[in-house]
Amino acid sequence: MCYNKGTKTTIEGVFMNYEDKIIEYMNNNEGYITNKITKELGVPTIYLTRMVNDKSIVRVSRGIYALSNVFEDDLFINYLRYSKIIYSGNTALVLNKMSNKSLKEIEANVPSSYNTHRINCIKVKRVNNEYYNTGKTFLKTEFGNDVPTYDKERVLCDIFKYESLDNEELNFAVNAAKEIGINYEKLYEYSITLDVYEKIRYLIEIR
Repeated sequence: MCYNKGTKTTIEGVFMNYEDKIIEYMNNNEGYITNKITKELGVPTIYLTRMVNDKSIVRVSRGIYALSNVFEDDLFINYLRYSKIIYSGNTALVLNKMSNKSLKEIEANVPSSYNTHRINCIKVKRVNNEYYNTGKTFLKTEFGNDVPTYDKERVLCDIFKYESLDNEELNFAVNAAKEIGINYEKLYEYSITLDVYEKIRYLIEIR
């Protein structure tokens, strides 16, 4: 038995060493793995360090690793690192294809009780649980990975609530949402929950 390859374990009758076990997981999960998942697989995390040194995988963030041929997806990496974030603001607009501008700043919501001090490189806002969960969905990044964000109806409510867009950006977002298809019942429910109905009522009443 080769020490560098690690202790062999049996999975479905096939002998597999620790490094193979890590690579198999990564091949089936968008090319990424975390320290936490490695431990759950019963693999000592020292093998991640060895594989980084061997250049078979790369460390893309604290406790997060990717196959060397994977494009680094910042939105997905942040989600792996901070599982409670839900992408919001301009980030949600981009993910919903409701913006024609590039993503310059990553924005996300977290629960009001969440400690944001350890979050880096993301503009985070703490919100109550009702606001936090309303409209949560998963959408694909440009690299094809699923990340948590808000659906187009929630995004519409937010841009009217916070009046965060200029007229050109607002018109583009509304027209893009209409082209995709707005669920007006859902939009009405969200507008009541988020206390923005008076600002968005013309979208609901004039279809």
